[in-house]
Amino acid sequence: MIVIDDAEPFDEVRSEFAVETFALGIPFHVTLLYPFAPREDLTEALLGELGSFFAALEPFDFELTRIAAWPRVVYGVPESDDALLACMHALWAKFPSWPPYGAEFTEVLPHATLGEDVDAAAVRDEIERRVAPYLPHRCQARDVALWEEFEPNRWRERERFPLGG
Repeated sequence: MIVIDDAEPFDEVRSEFAVETFALGIPFHVTLLYPFAPREDLTEALLGELGSFFAALEPFDFELTRIAAWPRVVYGVPESDDALLACMHALWAKFPSWPPYGAEFTEVLPHATLGEDVDAAAVRDEIERRVAPYLPHRCQARDVALWEEFEPNRWRERERFPLGG
C-alpha cells in the first residue's frame, strides 16, 4: 500500500465511516495489491523480490482530487493515476498467484477508502462536504508499505520498500 501522509482530516472521516479498518490501525492509503501472500509465505526471498521490484520503480506524485463511490464504498480519487495503474498492473503480473481482491472484480481502480460497508448514496455527500476543504490533497509515493495480519484482526506494517532503490 502507499500510505498517504498528512491524513488527519481524512482519518476523522474514516473513524466514522470506515470504522473497522480505522479501528485496526490501518492507515489511510491506496492499495496496490490485496490480498497478498499469507504470512507464512512471506519468506526472505519473497521480501527480497518485492524490494527489487519496488526499487526498479521511480517515485511519483499524485493528488486526491475528488470523491467517488461504489454502492458500499466512498473513496478519494487519485489523479493522475497513470503511475499508480502501471505499478499495480506490473505488481499483479509479477505475482499472479495473488490476484487483486481475490479476482472478485473485473476492473480494479486506484482509490483511497474513506467509507466502507456503508450505504454510499446516503453518506457520500456528507463525506464529500467534510473533506472538500482538503482537496486536492498532494501525495508522494516514495515507498510502499507491506501490511500483514499477524493475529486474527490484528494488523501491522511488516516492511517498507523504497521506490527507486
